[in-house]
Amino acid sequence: MTDRARMEAGWGQSAAARDGEPPALEQAFDGDSLFALRATVAAHGSRAGLSEGRTRDLVLAVHELAANAVRHGAGQGRLRLWTAPDRVRCEVADDGADEESPGAEAAEAADAALWHVEPGHGLWLVRRIADGASVQSDPSGTVAAVSFRLGPPGPPAPFRLDRRAEGGCTILAVTGQLDLGSSGEFAGAVGDLIAATPGLRMILDMSALTWWDSSGLAALITAQQRISHDRSARMIVACLPGPLAGRLHEAGLASQFTLADSTAAAVTALTSPG
Repeated sequence: MTDRARMEAGWGQSAAARDGEPPALEQAFDGDSLFALRATVAAHGSRAGLSEGRTRDLVLAVHELAANAVRHGAGQGRLRLWTAPDRVRCEVADDGADEESPGAEAAEAADAALWHVEPGHGLWLVRRIADGASVQSDPSGTVAAVSFRLGPPGPPAPFRLDRRAEGGCTILAVTGQLDLGSSGEFAGAVGDLIAATPGLRMILDMSALTWWDSSGLAALITAQQRISHDRSARMIVACLPGPLAGRLHEAGLASQFTLADSTAAAVTALTSPG
């Protein structure tokens, strides 16, 4: 059985697909209809309960996958979207290469590889913003799946930054969601600390962080980059909740940070000789 056949049989699909639940959205697309596809996906993501920032992430992920389907498939594809109480899941399928073209199978295989490795596009980008991503390819085409978890039920905790000193280090505690609406405040606070504190030893206490979107993650990466530009400064990310730590590892971004299980361990790491 081919990878494509396994996908159609239910292997690797969402529980809703395996149980035969019809998708909330099924829509064909081509290069001329990507704008309409983005608008429809945005409406469904928002209706399902994704935050504004995560809805933007969902739209970006679907657009990248659909654009790849148009570029590397037969110029068209199909989107299916399911909603569940805890997540939104999408599958984007292309129609494969033109089977009448000479060397079509080899060309499709080469194009499918681009879904994995093309820097800044396709799966490279999608895997950094989605909570889960997978792709299966064979000569009949490619099926890519992404999922986005919904935030915790109930109203989000108010975003707050609290600063304290401990053992010669500055601890900046982040509460709530680091997202489109709060990433600017976070970036400003980090920038002020860097400017005011030569040789800054900063610990980001993430124990009360409940969520982030791509804007929040970008702000965190930017903070690390700004710290790295000052050879006398250091930053440790402490107490990152398990699901967010897992997402950081799955996106291949964990190596960009120094992580600690507790603020005490971070203080020790920053103040120990050598």
